[in-house]
Amino acid sequence: MAFFSPPPRAAPIADLVFIGGMDWLANIDGIEWFVRSVLPLIRRERPKCSLAIVGRNPVRNILRMGERDRQIRVTGTVDDVRPYLWGSSVCIVPLRIGSGTRLKVYEAMAARLPVVSTSVGAEGLALATPESIRIADTPEEFAHNCLELLRDSAIREQLVTVALETIVNRFTWEFVAEKFEAILSASY
Repeated sequence: MAFFSPPPRAAPIADLVFIGGMDWLANIDGIEWFVRSVLPLIRRERPKCSLAIVGRNPVRNILRMGERDRQIRVTGTVDDVRPYLWGSSVCIVPLRIGSGTRLKVYEAMAARLPVVSTSVGAEGLALATPESIRIADTPEEFAHNCLELLRDSAIREQLVTVALETIVNRFTWEFVAEKFEAILSASY
């Protein structure tokens, strides 16, 4: 858990952050949908809302997003995703195609960052909604959840607290090791 704990003062990077390989179809589709259908709704209320798209091998369409919009930063490969998590206000997981492990959700939560995801983006994760994660499948719902978390630090903190408690109680190496040890002990 300490690995993802934010420093006392993280450098601001973006309002919203997306983390994932940008040569992966599910991630490409999700971020294209978000930029095309959700971000304009958010910008009606927050015209300068910024987005960091962090991940290896961004395809040309993704690179163009950053070229056309100064508030969208496309990083490509980074040595460490944690500063991008720590320097953002909300992590978005706008996946519409099912694939992958969804570890980005747990990483964001461990970094004390609230998450707004589609149902597909959080599929298979044992998380309580809306207490630990916000789920939204339409552009309007997704924008509403992002805006609420961007404007209300108390709601953001409440979501982060519940999510972090879930991570600590169910997904740390210590917890997993204890469960594995119990399984081994039961086998003998």
